[in-house]
Amino acid sequence: MYRYVISLGELRKLQEKGNLRLVDVRNAESYLAGHIPGAVSVPYSEEQSFLDRFQKQGMIVLCCDRGNLSMRATMRMRRAGYPAYSLAGGYEGYRRFQK
Repeated sequence: MYRYVISLGELRKLQEKGNLRLVDVRNAESYLAGHIPGAVSVPYSEEQSFLDRFQKQGMIVLCCDRGNLSMRATMRMRRAGYPAYSLAGGYEGYRRFQK
């Protein structure tokens, strides 16, 4: 289960290369209150259309508050054939690293 988790350091390296899509799966209010630069908002709560918003190519990194919701979304996407990963520590981990 943990093999689909990446660290913040790994995320930064991937962002430098520009070959990933960073997706914040929290609700819109949480996203607007603060998010990782470059992340797009696709709330996981919109389950009906959640998977339809992605293509099955290119790396997808999901983040939430602490990593629990993004891990659940990652596993769902993996079962459907998407190249998805969860960001360890989520947005809170990112914020702590910025201090």
